[in-house]
Amino acid sequence: MATEGNAAHSVPSWFVPPGEGDSLAWVALILLALALYGLVTLYAAFDRWAEHQSAGTPLAKTIPTLLTIALLYEIFPLGHFNILLPIAAILIALMADWSRFHLNRSTPDAAPKDGEARDV
Repeated sequence: MATEGNAAHSVPSWFVPPGEGDSLAWVALILLALALYGLVTLYAAFDRWAEHQSAGTPLAKTIPTLLTIALLYEIFPLGHFNILLPIAAILIALMADWSRFHLNRSTPDAAPKDGEARDV
């Protein structure tokens, strides 16, 4: 009892035989690269805006650091990195902001502004 295989499936429309060029794959790679470029560009514009808005606040360095870490987690799979790396970056930014904020407030011998007389 020999059975004949007459129920063969046809080749899918997206299939490319070996040795031929796959233009659909190149178009997909270009679109993926453009999407990543657009995402980074939009995120950079938002980061510049957030940095400008946080210029006078006590968290002027921490906010852009948090945004950068969020961008890295959105684009790259950072699950295999240790969680201490982003925590260390956040703590460094917090300490830089804290020291800048407290050093600027604790300087009583600041230079006088224009028009002010300095007591000698």
